[in-house]
Amino acid sequence: MAMRITLIAAAIGLAAGGTCAREVDYDFVVCTHGRNTMLEASQDLVAMGSESWGIVASSTTKEMENATQHCVGYLRVVSGKTVGKGLCKWFLASGDTAIGEWDMPESGQNSFRWLAGTGGMKGITTVTSNFAWIGIGKPAEPGTGQSCRHDWGRYALP
Repeated sequence: MAMRITLIAAAIGLAAGGTCAREVDYDFVVCTHGRNTMLEASQDLVAMGSESWGIVASSTTKEMENATQHCVGYLRVVSGKTVGKGLCKWFLASGDTAIGEWDMPESGQNSFRWLAGTGGMKGITTVTSNFAWIGIGKPAEPGTGQSCRHDWGRYALP
């Protein structure tokens, strides 16, 4: 009987161990080029759609080295406060992809939430996240934007 209980306990332990997530800290700088489509540009409201493409310029996270991204979203500015939300698809050098949602709320506490992935990124979830612009250049041509952003946080994989 004791042997049977020990075997059951060991089996439960192995099953639980197989579901533990691996957490990965990430920290990188991505530089982007994008195009904005103005919807409204008045004294009270600036509202636009955005689409951008970028590449990770430097990374302390091996998986994100030389990763590229494609993002779509919207931005609005009311009373000097910028608010926005959108989605980004990441293309890793390994061939894996991951999709997440960025959020720039009125509070100013920017965040990114991983939603899904393929290959080695399948099952990705967010533990913590943040991003901040570290450089915004003069537009190369009207309606475009060039910038670099610092992204950092932790994601989990099954």
